[in-house]
Amino acid sequence: MNLKQKLTAAALCVAISIFTVGSAAAFEFPVPDWGQLLKEKEAMVLNSELDLYVEGAVESAPYFGARLEPRGGAYIGMVAENSADFQPLGSYLTYIDDMNQSDIYYPANEMIKNGNSAVMVGWTISDMGNVDFDKMRSVLDTLNSYNRPMFIRFANEMNVSALGNAPEQYKAVFRTAANLIHEYPNFAVVWSPNDLGGLDRPFDYFYPGDEYVDWVGVSCYSIKYFMGNQNTTREDSIYFMSGDYAWATNRVKPIIDFMTKNNINKPLMISEGGVPTNNRFGENLESWSSPRLRNMLWYTVMRYPQIKMVNYFNAHMENEPERYDISDYPYAANIFREAANSGAYITGTDKGARFSFQRADSAPVLYEQGQTLRLYSFAYIPNKQDVTVNYNLDGNWYHSSSQIPYTCNLDLSGISDGGHTIAISTEGVSKEYTFYKHGSTISFMNDSAPQAEQSVKVTLDGSLIEFEGQQPVLRTDTTLVPMRKIFESLGAEVDWDNDTQTATAYKGSVTIDIPIGSSEIYVNGKARPVGAPAELLGDKTMIPVRAVSEALGCTVDWNNDTMTVIIRSGN
Repeated sequence: MNLKQKLTAAALCVAISIFTVGSAAAFEFPVPDWGQLLKEKEAMVLNSELDLYVEGAVESAPYFGARLEPRGGAYIGMVAENSADFQPLGSYLTYIDDMNQSDIYYPANEMIKNGNSAVMVGWTISDMGNVDFDKMRSVLDTLNSYNRPMFIRFANEMNVSALGNAPEQYKAVFRTAANLIHEYPNFAVVWSPNDLGGLDRPFDYFYPGDEYVDWVGVSCYSIKYFMGNQNTTREDSIYFMSGDYAWATNRVKPIIDFMTKNNINKPLMISEGGVPTNNRFGENLESWSSPRLRNMLWYTVMRYPQIKMVNYFNAHMENEPERYDISDYPYAANIFREAANSGAYITGTDKGARFSFQRADSAPVLYEQGQTLRLYSFAYIPNKQDVTVNYNLDGNWYHSSSQIPYTCNLDLSGISDGGHTIAISTEGVSKEYTFYKHGSTISFMNDSAPQAEQSVKVTLDGSLIEFEGQQPVLRTDTTLVPMRKIFESLGAEVDWDNDTQTATAYKGSVTIDIPIGSSEIYVNGKARPVGAPAELLGDKTMIPVRAVSEALGCTVDWNNDTMTVIIRSGN
């Protein structure tokens, strides 16, 4: 059985242009307000976007506690049968065809058994009224014998197929299937519509409820020609985000918007997706596809860190007007390899990501091991696919990049300690960021903390505390002070645990534990929130003065006119 036969039931709805699917629907969907819908889609694709990103800690990514959810990073994978040239991979994409299979087909089954990857199982269903749960349990038992983490994507793309004709039936059957899948601890349930779907079939009609869903997924395919029509109208291109607007970061916006509005706090995945490398017109698509492939593989996990799996559909379906395989297209294969090996992806169940992307203006302090800070820019300019991002350091040109993810390696060895600016710009859009360098430590400041390096004084019972070297700094509304000096002034002893990056102070019956980077301190074992976490600046441990002073029985006031922290010990 060849790959085309194996995936017949999973044929992708990448050229769907229907407003209503099926002619004999059991449920009558309301007619959308097309004008309002067009405005919503225009808002998603017609606004320029520009932001600076850095490599943050893996743990800085959002975490929802879902089944099989990695703490940080994203699994990267593709169709198992066509993945030989792209190992190692974090996931294999494979399929179960309705009730017609008892196991995963060869060679995917052997690759899964002998590999070290998670598995995305697309369990395609043709009729929600014809699901045999006894047969399903038998197949799940077989899949369980593989002893691999498996994501079961049951009855996907319901919003572009007859599966969605009866939403209540769909949800009822899905819930039963989810309960069955949840009996297997190594499986996670994935609810996965088409990213855009029929415009009159919103996601809301088909969501079965939080308790039945572990992950939300979408099929996400960039399409150059809507419905294979080279003369696609502007409205259709915007409605279905094709042509100039066919960027993965655009196409995932509707599902993210749906999840946000409905408070669905789940990890998200691109269950399967791709960018065409060829089409039935025989066009050379390299210049159109390259930036979009980079957008899918770099930008989705950068812009939306809740996306924790990306599966590329490296296969060609003969009935599709556009083909998505990349093996025979060196430029596309190299883009995939570059992204997979970047450090942002998980390439095996024992090979975690090296970092998670963070926006620079919301990033914590960065501790550099070397002398280079790697910067990235997210740049989206409507109707333009080839742009150049310029980096200016302290008002002077520093670097230019013309390829997603627009990287810049900032040489720290030639930058003095203190405050600096980095500005990014492209096509008339620009943003400026302030950062502070303290030895090997870099801290970016957001707009809510412009006073970070203003002179701050601290008094104790009326006497000024003299700090040598590193002075107190403001982080938002919190003053951080050098740890050892403040504790000695308050009569406390202090220890430092380098392994756990935790400072501990002792005074009488009070013990205070202060983990670096934590939003809480611990007073005699009980957590207390702090306005800003402790951090390292150069060789100094900086701690929140109000929180620790109050924990030691002091009262603390702030004089904004003189920028002074006033501590009274009560002695």
